[in-house]
Amino acid sequence: MTRSPRRVLHRLAVLAGAATVLACVPPVSVAQDTAPTVMSWGAGRTGQLGNGTLENSLTPAPVTGLPRAGVDQLTAGGTSSADSFALARTGRTVKAWGHNSSGQLGTGGHDNRTVPAAVPHLTDIKDIAAGGRHALALDAGGQVYSWGDNHYGQLGDNRTGDSRTIPDRVRGMPKATQVSAGCDFSLALLENGEVYAWGRGAHGQLGTGNRATSAVPRQVVGLKDVVRIDAGCHHALALTADGTVKSWGYNLYGQLGDSGTKSSAVPVAVDRLKDVADIEAGAYHNYAQTKDGHVWGWGNNQFGQLLEAEESSDENVLRTNRTAPVEIPRLLGAVHLSAGARHGVAVSADGDVLTWGHNGEGQLGNGTTDARFRDVEIAQDVSVIKSAAVSLGGNTTYVY
Repeated sequence: MTRSPRRVLHRLAVLAGAATVLACVPPVSVAQDTAPTVMSWGAGRTGQLGNGTLENSLTPAPVTGLPRAGVDQLTAGGTSSADSFALARTGRTVKAWGHNSSGQLGTGGHDNRTVPAAVPHLTDIKDIAAGGRHALALDAGGQVYSWGDNHYGQLGDNRTGDSRTIPDRVRGMPKATQVSAGCDFSLALLENGEVYAWGRGAHGQLGTGNRATSAVPRQVVGLKDVVRIDAGCHHALALTADGTVKSWGYNLYGQLGDSGTKSSAVPVAVDRLKDVADIEAGAYHNYAQTKDGHVWGWGNNQFGQLLEAEESSDENVLRTNRTAPVEIPRLLGAVHLSAGARHGVAVSADGDVLTWGHNGEGQLGNGTTDARFRDVEIAQDVSVIKSAAVSLGGNTTYVY
C-alpha cells in the first residue's frame, strides 16, 4: 500500500476535542539539531525501524542517517511485522531498509538492512509504494518500476513465481501519475484518470470483473476521472474528481464501505461520502477526509481503529466493524492520516502526532503495549512533523 504525504486542499482547523485527550506521550528524545531525523517506533525484528538494531521500540527513535528535511515521501510495506520494510524518497534518490528475502529493498541482494541503503537504477522518482513483499516507483516521465516478490505477477513483467532484486520498468502501460501497492497486487493511476492493476486477483482486488491473477497491467473497469488511488492489503480505493470514493476487492470487515461484507471484483460506491479531498487505505480499514476537514472511517474496528466511544476499553470486548463510513469527530482538521494493519496515525495542524488502536508491539509510541480504544495519544517532537507512514500489514510507525 502507498504511503505518500496527505495534505488537504487548504489549511484546516486544529484538531477538535484536544481537551479530551487523556494521556500524552513523553517528548521524543532528540538532540537539538538543525537536521532532525525521521523517527520510527514499534516492531523492529527485521530492521524496519532503520536504527541499526533488531529490537522493538516502544517510543520514537531516530532512523539512522535520514534527515527529516530531505525526505519527500516515506512508505512502509510488509504483510506482517515479520516481513516489514520501508522506502524513503529523498530528492532524486530512493532509500530502503528492513526485510529483504524477496529483494523488496531493490538493492541487488536478499540481505535485510537495519539502516537505510540506496536503491540503484532509480532517478527522477516522484512517487513510491511499498507493498506486501514488493515495491513500485514512478519517475518524472510517467514510467513505473517494480521489484521484489512476483509470486502472483505483481511486478507486471508477464511472469509469475519468481522475484527481482533490482528495479525494472513495467512495460505495456500508458504514462502514470501515481502508484500504490497492496499485499499481493499493484495499482497505477494514469494521466487520463483511468486505473490499471496487476498481480493477485483472488479477492477481486484487480477490479477487472473477475478473480483471475494477471502478470500484466489490466484496466480497472468502470473507473474514470480518478485523481487518487490507495491500496489496502487485498482491497483498493479510488477518489474521483467529483469528490466521491470507489472501492473494490476483499470486504470481510466492511472495508469496501458499501454497507455489506461481500467482496467485489468491480468498483462499487462507498456510501455516505461526498466532497472528499483525501483517502487512506489501511490493511483492513480506511479513512477519508472531506474538503471541510471532517474525517470518516470504515472497515475493521477490532482495536478501536475508528475511534468510536465504547463503554469498555477491555481488549476482550468485541467492537463493531463498520460496513459504511462513520464520522470520527476527534480527527477533525487533521492534515495527514495514515492507516496500518490495526492502528491509525494522524498529524495535526500544529505538527502533533496522534496514535490509536492496536499496540502489541509498541506501534503507538507511548511507551506501552496497551491498546488505546478511545483516547488519542500525542507524541511530541522538538520540530514540526509534516507526515506519517505505517507498515501495510505490520506494526511499525514512521513520522517525518
